[in-house]
Amino acid sequence: MPIPVFDRHGLLPPGVHDCSLAEIAEKLGTGSHRQRLVHLFHEFIVTEIRPDFDEPLYVDGSFVTDTELPNDVDVVLDLRHATESKQVKGLRFMKEQPRFSKHYDVHFWVNILHNNDFTAFFQYVGPKVVHKGLKATDMKGILRIVDD
Repeated sequence: MPIPVFDRHGLLPPGVHDCSLAEIAEKLGTGSHRQRLVHLFHEFIVTEIRPDFDEPLYVDGSFVTDTELPNDVDVVLDLRHATESKQVKGLRFMKEQPRFSKHYDVHFWVNILHNNDFTAFFQYVGPKVVHKGLKATDMKGILRIVDD
């Protein structure tokens, strides 16, 4: 279950790749800036997410590339299979995004049933990476934390 090697564009191969927080720290925590992001991300999960949610977490953004100085960590809490009350609680959590961003350098989304599927959306390269010779509709990989 190790995190795959980046491709020639500095991206993970297409698909969802299972990993642990320890693997994220080892593979993506290179250099002091990235180590700081890993530390804050771990603190975010332990302090904000896991007390209320045990559902899957997906990680993406420039943090999950070979970018030397990513701005933050993009994370999706997947509540599509959770109870309705947990989905509502997750949507309330979305309102905390400014605090999460300021305190943890985390950009946070929630997947709920019958809404946008951010985990599918984040598997597209998007317009920010087209300068690497890719189309916005090209696919890339994201991470799913399977144990933390």
